[in-house]
Amino acid sequence: MSNSEILDLALRLWPQARDQGVVSDPNDLDRLLESQGLPGAAGYEDGLRTTFACFGPAEEATFTLPTGEQAGSDESARFLAHLVVTRTLLAVGLSIDERVDAAMTTAHALSWATSGGGSYHQEPIALATSLWLIALDPESSSDRPLAIDWSPACFERDWWDPDERLFSHYDIRERGLDWAAYVSYDPARHAGCSIWTIVEPLLRLEQDSRARLALAQLSAASDVGQRANAAAMLERNRVAGMLRSYFGPAGSNGTTAQPGWRTG
Repeated sequence: MSNSEILDLALRLWPQARDQGVVSDPNDLDRLLESQGLPGAAGYEDGLRTTFACFGPAEEATFTLPTGEQAGSDESARFLAHLVVTRTLLAVGLSIDERVDAAMTTAHALSWATSGGGSYHQEPIALATSLWLIALDPESSSDRPLAIDWSPACFERDWWDPDERLFSHYDIRERGLDWAAYVSYDPARHAGCSIWTIVEPLLRLEQDSRARLALAQLSAASDVGQRANAAAMLERNRVAGMLRSYFGPAGSNGTTAQPGWRTG
C-alpha cells in the first residue's frame, strides 16, 4: 500500500473499524495515537502538533488509496495520510479522546475553514476523504464551536481570514455537503478523485438533501478514463454495490433514473 508502517496499519484497520466500529486489537490504535505531533506530520514545520506523522520528514510522502488514487504532492500526501489515520480512530469511537478530537478539528480547519467558503485549497481527493470525518463526527449537527488553534504559521495564508475564525461542527458539515453537491455535477470539479471515494461517506450522510442530490448525480456518472489496478476496481465496485442497494431497482430514494454502474 505505502512505505509507511503507520499508514499501512491505519488502512489495514479501516475496513473493520468502518463496518463494525471496532478493531481486533486496541493496542494497534495506541500505535496510531503515538504518531501524533512527530516530525514529518502535516504542518509540523509550521507549528502544528495535532496531526499524525506517517512519513519521516526527509522522505517523499506518497501512497495509493484502496480506491486507486494518489495525492499530487508531498504536502498533500502527508495531509491525506493524516485524514486516513484520523478517520480510523473516529470510526472506533475515539472522538472522546482529546488527541483524536484535536486531530479532527485541525483536519476540519485545513479542509473547510477557509474565508468565505467554497474556494477550498486542498485536492479533491483530500476533501472527499475529509467527508468521512464529518460523517463520523458524533457532533456534526451541533453548533458547539470547534476549538481550532489558529496560532500555527500555516494559518497565516491569505485564505484564512483572521476575522472569520469561529466555526462550529455544524458549519463544517454544511460546507462539506455543499462541496459534495457542487462537485457531483461535473467530473472536472473532482479531478483525480474517483466518484466512489465521494459516494461512500455520503451514504452515511444521506439524511441531508444535498447528500441525496449528490448521490443521485454520482449514480449516473462513471470513472471512465480513471484507470486503476484490479484491487482498486474491486474496492470501487464494493461501493457501487452499496449505492445500488441504496437506490434500489426503481430509484426509491428520490432518483427517477436507473443509476449507472460503470467503474472503469
